[in-house]
Amino acid sequence: MLKIHLSKLVAVTLLLAGVLTLTAPESAIAANKVDEAKKYTQQLKSSKDSKSRVAALNELGDLGRLMKALVKDAMPDMLEALKDKDPEVRGAAATAVGKCDPNSEALDGLVNMLKNEKTESVKIAALKGLGSAGPNAKSALPAIKEIQKSEDKKSKLAKAAQDASRNIMQKKN
Repeated sequence: MLKIHLSKLVAVTLLLAGVLTLTAPESAIAANKVDEAKKYTQQLKSSKDSKSRVAALNELGDLGRLMKALVKDAMPDMLEALKDKDPEVRGAAATAVGKCDPNSEALDGLVNMLKNEKTESVKIAALKGLGSAGPNAKSALPAIKEIQKSEDKKSKLAKAAQDASRNIMQKKN
């Protein structure tokens, strides 16, 4: 009889510990993400090294996809990075901005990249960013269709345009 009571007590204790483990860290995780966002925002602002800025943009994009509010303070710097002299930074910025549920200013910046950017990899990144924005980027469809018409259908740029167009045309849940 004692064994049954003891095993029930252990089971209840483990269940309670599991519930506490699942609920308590939520605030700790959120606080950690806020700290990460601040760290990467500072890294983007202050770093002279393009690899470091690219890494910061990639992390900010992932955080923004998780929760837009995490990158609110970083967004002006992310938009400024769309104009960086380094094409890798511009490309990372385009992809990151698209992941963060961009506003019309950000979408306009990505469309401008499609129209005026010389570096193909950056155009592809802009298309990925627009595709990540989904149906919110419908205003970009004419520019995307123009790329689809002007490029060889087997080119990386045309394939990226096709993917972006497909993602934008998907219905919101």
